[in-house]
Amino acid sequence: MDANNKEHQILEKLFLSLLDDTNPDRVQSGISDLFIRINSETGEVVLYGDDEEQQLASTVIFSWVGLSDKPTKEMIRCLKTVISSLEGKGYWDSELFERPFSVVLVNDAFESIDELLFLDDELIKVSLPLLENLDEELNSFINQLLSK
Repeated sequence: MDANNKEHQILEKLFLSLLDDTNPDRVQSGISDLFIRINSETGEVVLYGDDEEQQLASTVIFSWVGLSDKPTKEMIRCLKTVISSLEGKGYWDSELFERPFSVVLVNDAFESIDELLFLDDELIKVSLPLLENLDEELNSFINQLLSK
C-alpha cells in the first residue's frame, strides 16, 4: 500500500469517527462548520466543531511529520480528495451537519487557509474539476441540437 493511499485511509477514518457511536467524542449535536488544523511539525490533524474550543477528533499522519512549517499543497490535495470521496458517499448528508455547512482548513491562529467544502441546500459551490470539460460538453450538445 503506497503512502498516499494510507494517508487517505487515516483521514477517512478520522472523519468517520465523528459519527461513530462507539466514539465518546463523536458529534452529538448539529454543527455548521468543521475546521481542520494540521500541525506539520508533528503530523497531527485535528478536527474542530463550530469553534476552536470544540475539538472533536485528532490523528497523526507520520508521513507528514516535519515536511513543512505549514500545510503543503499535497496535504491539502489529500484532504480535498478524502472530503470529496465522503461527499460522493453521502457522508455529509447526516443530520448532524447543518446547512449551510463548510469544511475549512485553518492555521494555528484559526485563520482560514482554504475552504475545502461548502454545502447549502439552496446554493451549490462548483469546483474546477466539475467544470473542466464543460465547454466541450456544451459545444457537443449544441451541435447535436442544431444538426437535427
